[in-house]
Amino acid sequence: MKDPYFELIDKQWYHIAKIYNVFKDKKPIIEYMVDSKKIYSYPAGEYINTLSTRTRNRTENQYQEACKKEQFLLFVRDEKKQKLKSYILDVP
Repeated sequence: MKDPYFELIDKQWYHIAKIYNVFKDKKPIIEYMVDSKKIYSYPAGEYINTLSTRTRNRTENQYQEACKKEQFLLFVRDEKKQKLKSYILDVP
């Protein structure tokens, strides 16, 4: 099954990488908002605490794994479809 957000991530990759690199020393979580086309960098702890308990536990594990492998966590938030999807990506 084709992921509908890969193409959007690819189109915004330059901007995602730029935002990540500004804050990379803090190992942020990046969020791309599909509808508004905005990209945000958040301190991991603060971002994780905004999630539901179920999502929070999974995200904490994903974040730890990403940091161990020198990767980062990107969330794509699709406001219209009310979806939040995470991706672990290589550090740019």
